Amino acid sequence: MEQDFLELVKTYKFLIKLRLRNIFKEENIEKDLKELEKILNLKREEILELVDKIIIAIISHTKYSNFFIKKYSEILKDKIKVPNKVSVWDFIKVSGESRNNDLSLERVEVNKGFVDIGEIKEIYRYELARLEIKKLVESAKRVELPESEEVKEVIEYIDELLKDSFKSVEGVKIEASFKGEVPIEWHPPCIRNILNDILSGGSPSHYARRSFVVYWFAAKFNPNLRPLKDGKLVELSARDITSEKNIEEFIEEVINIFKNVEDFDEEKTRYYIMHNIGYKVGHQRFTHCEYCRNWQNDNGKGLAQYCTPDEICKKKFIIHPLDYLCYMIKTRGKHK
Repeated sequence: MEQDFLELVKTYKFLIKLRLRNIFKEENIEKDLKELEKILNLKREEILELVDKIIIAIISHTKYSNFFIKKYSEILKDKIKVPNKVSVWDFIKVSGESRNNDLSLERVEVNKGFVDIGEIKEIYRYELARLEIKKLVESAKRVELPESEEVKEVIEYIDELLKDSFKSVEGVKIEASFKGEVPIEWHPPCIRNILNDILSGGSPSHYARRSFVVYWFAAKFNPNLRPLKDGKLVELSARDITSEKNIEEFIEEVINIFKNVEDFDEEKTRYYIMHNIGYKVGHQRFTHCEYCRNWQNDNGKGLAQYCTPDEICKKKFIIHPLDYLCYMIKTRGKHK
């Protein structure tokens, strides 16, 4: 079985790369497919089905799996046909797995056990496609990927193809007690996990996104900032923490980080960042990152899944994500 898979990768390597460009770069490959139909004596649909299975088997073992699910779902949704009204139970199956607020049951019209999805049909079709592809990817992850030069070549090709979309975040500058570059591994696992989810095209919960944004802001400009001081809530605006120039640059940096999330909207993201760091909109008060205990017992906020404590997290004095960063700066920064 393993040998058969490796033989398929070797045989269809050119076509795999062609299809990857089609999925990720929206490159038109119709002309190539017509030629391949004649050469392989297969129909277009048969060729794509075979190649897509190979791609899923490989990409499920890379950091690009969420991004693939997003891009492939956009292609697949156009092939899914749904009526204007669907069973409320079918709707709940889809909406229950979706983080798109437009699929909330409270926002749609329900009549005699059916949901009118006429105005949100495009979103519904996309979510149907996403759930199907997600299931295939998760299933493929459970199967060990055989090692070979051909598989390695395909993965390297994907790396090259997506290098601009997945520019790594190398670290942040700490202005206060530490003047230097902060490696990603100095940030706590919870923050790194959210960041990886964002960069790989996932869709973290509202609370997870907020926690990342406000942590990233404090880590960059004042890692000593905590929600409470002497038992009282610390109320500050973004301007109390750093300069307007720094704030504007931070907003652009974070918008760029969020560009790969499933439901990215630049205008909404900008407002969301400004609101949470307390800058120009809303109550103009900085929203603090949650204490560690609130990540572990998150009451459905979507934080617990990112909380994967390591040995440093287990130290008694690490009670807030920024404590982890400060500890790393204190113990490792002095060697810089």
